Amino acid sequence: MQSYVRITDRNHRGFVEFQFSIGDPTVYLDMTLPPDAFAAFCRERGVRMLTAAEASAVDAAEARWRYGDHREGRNQNEGA
Repeated sequence: MQSYVRITDRNHRGFVEFQFSIGDPTVYLDMTLPPDAFAAFCRERGVRMLTAAEASAVDAAEARWRYGDHREGRNQNEGA
C-alpha cells in the first residue's frame, strides 16, 4: 500500500511536524521527527507527499467528519 506524508509545520526546535498515512490519506497519524530522521523515515517507507489539492481534500473530509455537512441538512429542511 502507498504511504503518504503531509508536512504541517516545522516547530521552534526545527523538528518536522507531519501527517503520515498508509493507503488512505484521510486516516493519518500526527508525527514529529528531527529533519534527518524525517528524511530517513520517508525514504525507508517510499512515501509520496500529498499535493495541495489532496491536502485540501483531506481538510474537507476532516471538516465533514468533525462538523457534518450543513449544506446537506439545509437542503433536506428546505424540501420539507
